[in-house]
Amino acid sequence: MKRLVIIVLFILPAFTNVYGQIKIRCPAPEFKRASEQYRGKLKHRARGDETGTSITVANIYELPEVRTEVANADDNKERAIPGSAELQTFTLEAFLRQAKVEGNDCEIHLELSDTARKNARRVIVEIPPDPDVASDYQKILRLMRSRFPRRRKLGPGIAFGLLPAVRVKITGFGFFDGVHKAMAGPKRPNGGHGSAPVKTFWELHPAWNIQCLPASACP
Repeated sequence: MKRLVIIVLFILPAFTNVYGQIKIRCPAPEFKRASEQYRGKLKHRARGDETGTSITVANIYELPEVRTEVANADDNKERAIPGSAELQTFTLEAFLRQAKVEGNDCEIHLELSDTARKNARRVIVEIPPDPDVASDYQKILRLMRSRFPRRRKLGPGIAFGLLPAVRVKITGFGFFDGVHKAMAGPKRPNGGHGSAPVKTFWELHPAWNIQCLPASACP
């Protein structure tokens, strides 16, 4: 009996440590550092207030569209677009439908919708692999692992659909993705900006303070 207890005491801390800090490796050449990314300085802004203006997915779709030439102008490479929602902090409560670690920046791309309907419109919310949002990043990785325990690899480049969807609340800065808007066309109306139900170029990015509703929905 004593021998069994000792074994358990040695194994449990190791399991907790590995599970608490899940590692994702995003190798070059696909991975780009923040300084090499499209509007990287803005995408890696420091964490803001814990809550912002309450917003829904439908509200995000109503935000004024930004012209491609404005979003991608040299003047706006390192600053929020003047007079736009990029200057605001929002808190979104919605259903988390998909999570994916992108290989080009190692950020977690979340897709959220107002309802759990299959074809409901979605928005992109991104959590970068930055120290001040590390707890949020790890929370999503733990959720992915708990839903897909047999998957040895969580990314990059693997989209995890969450069924049933998880209701969450998350805060972030408004961000307009002009690079995907520039790629939009008849065959890809959203320019590859997430899955097909994503039909806006507005995002929350970076995002933080993710809460699962109820809290027990996330490990």
